[in-house]
Amino acid sequence: MRIKHLGNQLAKRLRRLPKTPHLAGAAILAGGMMFAGVAQADTLLSEDFNGLTLGPFVSSTESGGDGTDWTDVPPTGWARDNGATPVGGPAEFFGFTFMDVTAWVATEANQDRASFTKGSGAVMVADADAYDDDAGNGNVLGEASQSFNVFMTTSPIDLTGIAAGTAALNFDSSFRPYEALTGLVDVSFDGGANFSNLLTLNAANSGGDSSLTRANESLSLPIDNPTGGSMLIRFGMATADNDWWWAVDNVEVTGNPVPEPSSIALAGLAAAGLTVAGLRRRK
Repeated sequence: MRIKHLGNQLAKRLRRLPKTPHLAGAAILAGGMMFAGVAQADTLLSEDFNGLTLGPFVSSTESGGDGTDWTDVPPTGWARDNGATPVGGPAEFFGFTFMDVTAWVATEANQDRASFTKGSGAVMVADADAYDDDAGNGNVLGEASQSFNVFMTTSPIDLTGIAAGTAALNFDSSFRPYEALTGLVDVSFDGGANFSNLLTLNAANSGGDSSLTRANESLSLPIDNPTGGSMLIRFGMATADNDWWWAVDNVEVTGNPVPEPSSIALAGLAAAGLTVAGLRRRK
């Protein structure tokens, strides 16, 4: 193991040092820091959606693709929830779906969707504007009871061996607000029975109606996770009418492993070494 290898190296170096309290304490501190630095964040989830199988557009309202345009089948273990969102718009935009970013831009005549340059290949999209613009059926969104309320939840993310409070969610985002359109990121540690909010996007914190302020950004959200168990991350779009969109790509969850006992012990030795050295210098 890497810890064992570094331990052997440290032991050899300590034997070569002069036997003075000051240097011994410093050496122990350096060793403790070296061991503490070994632990790096583990990747707990990584999803860029490019492994999904995309097919051609199926609705008469959609065009401009090359036959590998979209799917409503999420990654394995992920779950879609379209709630009470009314049916009637194009299937390609019913809730969160997955679109080839070039096809998405083309079928919606761009309207600044091409601003999302951080997204590439397939991206996850909730586009209430596209869903409501179905000329064949007329607008399907309107009253509060007929708004676009949709969610996409990740597969369970294992927290075994991950230190409490060290998890983080990173992703690329394109959010264009309008009126009551709201983007949500939530986390659950009890299998989805309860969720806590990590991020809320709306017109007030995104530059106002139709702003492109947040149309191409990378976000990193700290998560106050427990040690052990699992968690779910949920993306949501709520209270949307004929508004704009939210697109997401390159979702990654990381967390720091719980320090190994040898690392903790050396940190304690480092502190003790400095204390002894300090006492001897004061004599």
